[in-house]
Amino acid sequence: MSSWFSAPQAVEDRQGRSLTLSVVGPAEVEALYPLELAAHSHPMPKSTLLGNLQRYRCAGLRDGERWLAFALVSVVVGEAELLDIVVDPAAQGQGVGRLLLEAVLDQLQGQAERMFLEVRESNDSAIGLYSALGFVEVGVRHGYYPAAKGREDAILMALELDWR
Repeated sequence: MSSWFSAPQAVEDRQGRSLTLSVVGPAEVEALYPLELAAHSHPMPKSTLLGNLQRYRCAGLRDGERWLAFALVSVVVGEAELLDIVVDPAAQGQGVGRLLLEAVLDQLQGQAERMFLEVRESNDSAIGLYSALGFVEVGVRHGYYPAAKGREDAILMALELDWR
């Protein structure tokens, strides 16, 4: 993991804001958990987020001291999985998620051959983003996500990382 965002980087979003892209660790759980709560209809418990920050790679985008987004990634034997990507609802639709995911994909070059993710079948904006970045549907996990009225299917998507 030594090359995983070895130092904070300044990046510019499409609004011209200068943001900071950096590694996120367990110390940021208190700052990140409100984003998790706001962005997901069924957020993970704080203890799970903390455990994930301890176990997996996490990158985030900040505007000054305010976290706008974070992405949790697992890398095992040449395969990466996007476990969670969260964008502050106030920053959604502004290219923040795309900027973060592109940075994560760049970091994974040479570390993984492909990346997988699951997305709620109703999340059209996320599916559109993933498709625009080259992810393709490779399967469906029936009843994968809890939903307001029972369960919702997940679309399993994959991207070969030699695409850049």
